[in-house]
Amino acid sequence: MRKIFYLLLFGLTACLLAASCGGGSQARREALLDILSSTSTDSQTDFARLDSFEQAAPDADEHERVVRRLVREWLTAVETQQIAPDSVTAPLVDYLEKHGTLRERVRALLLHGMGLERRDNAADALLAYQKALRLSRQAGDSVQVLLCWMRLGELYYLRTDLRSEAAEAYGNAMRLAEQLGDASRLSSCHANLGRLYMSAQPGDSLYDRWQEGVAHYRKAAELAREAGDELNEMAAKYELAGLYSTRQHPHEALPLLQETKDFAFRTFPDQKGATLFSLITVFLQLDRPDSAQVYIDQALALPARQNNIRYHVYEMLFQYYQAKKRPDLAAWAADSLFYYQPAAARQQTSVQVAEVKEKYDNEQLSEAHARVSQERDNSILIGVAVAVALLLVIVFSRKAYRDRLRRREQQLHEKDQAIDTLQTHLEEEKAHAEEVSGRLSEMEAREQELSHALTNDTELMQRLRKEPKFLGEEDWEKLKAVTDRVYNDFTVRLHEYCPQLSEVYIRYCILIKLGFTVSQIGILMAVAPSSVSQQKSRIKKRLLQSPGCVFAEGESLDEWLGRF
Repeated sequence: MRKIFYLLLFGLTACLLAASCGGGSQARREALLDILSSTSTDSQTDFARLDSFEQAAPDADEHERVVRRLVREWLTAVETQQIAPDSVTAPLVDYLEKHGTLRERVRALLLHGMGLERRDNAADALLAYQKALRLSRQAGDSVQVLLCWMRLGELYYLRTDLRSEAAEAYGNAMRLAEQLGDASRLSSCHANLGRLYMSAQPGDSLYDRWQEGVAHYRKAAELAREAGDELNEMAAKYELAGLYSTRQHPHEALPLLQETKDFAFRTFPDQKGATLFSLITVFLQLDRPDSAQVYIDQALALPARQNNIRYHVYEMLFQYYQAKKRPDLAAWAADSLFYYQPAAARQQTSVQVAEVKEKYDNEQLSEAHARVSQERDNSILIGVAVAVALLLVIVFSRKAYRDRLRRREQQLHEKDQAIDTLQTHLEEEKAHAEEVSGRLSEMEAREQELSHALTNDTELMQRLRKEPKFLGEEDWEKLKAVTDRVYNDFTVRLHEYCPQLSEVYIRYCILIKLGFTVSQIGILMAVAPSSVSQQKSRIKKRLLQSPGCVFAEGESLDEWLGRF
């Protein structure tokens, strides 16, 4: 069945390549792409809506009929699950690349990128989103540019090493949403920026700037309320409470949790345990265990499938009572934690319980000895001794504080002098570096002039530039020898860098390196100029498959080979 499907898909793709784009109804084609977008979001197929389009416009042009067929293939793949639906988007993207409007191409690329993300192919998804961004900018479609920035932000957000890029993408989307007056998407942008601050770890640049995340969450809730979007408003407030709790500000977190808990229980009953856990955490941070007990009882009454919530509740109680130096209650919490803990970790918990109980017994014994000593000693002598000790401590502490203050002032003065010296050296080194950089640029320009002169000085090169013609094997050997001699074994280095390049591709690279135009290369290789462009694209893809190969933003194959 799958082989038959692939054959049909191949035939359909071949038909698409021969189809003309035609006029068609732009609005209906946009609606067809909306069907794909909604299916990608909630995995619900919408054949009825597709059938209504076909019945309403049976005489649609060829372009619209092609898009209809591809949408139907995609919906069928989603419903039958006989083939990954993301792979069916490839013909749609390829077709719209050749025949679609800029807006349709952007929509198809965004859809394709979402599919690649689901398959954990973040690298190709990033390329799809970046290409969609370029096309939407070219079309001057601000709404599509906004969508591209939001998708890029979500993709960067999943990478902890790309959080700064995520912040930049969300910032660009936010500014566009403000210009367009799109309150809903502007609220989403603020919420996404807030999540960046909430997920920041100690040492990250955003960790100490968490108050900016608070401002973004509050703005997201305000915009969602103005738009009548209760779901996003409550979500922003709930996540803001989590940010406050993480940064140990329970007084600000508690009102937000109390405001959103009823909505969360009603809208997301399966997530009730997480909401209860947040409330318990905040009440314990406020040192209000009696208030927390109300929600602890509710969490312990959850169905058995949520035993992980019970485990985390007892774990939190164990840590809380340990911090409060209540070893008896800590031992009770540890015993309960032991029951819900995975078997692999129970031995470690047993050791912790034994240590807590032993500490509790030692503390009880120490307290008994202290009471006996206190009754035996004279209270007046103790009071005098304590007063004298405190006086001495105050005197010596004050003296020590002054000494430390003087030493720190001296150290700061020395560091200021050192910083001034380093800044002077840095400016000198910077000036020297700029001078060296200028000389290197002059040397590189001179080297390129000499290389060009050397390659054009040969009889073969002069003849080929004046009267290009198809090259024989002997001419190719001479041309290869000239290139390797002038450009430091260019073909040898290129083959070692990318062994996947065939001899034909190496010859194309030689002609590009020597500065021949596309039309001249077509004559020398006996192919059409359009075929030369296709071969250059394939060579670039082969190079990108090599480890460590990187093309700069917008860099062409000619530019890359020029500096290779």
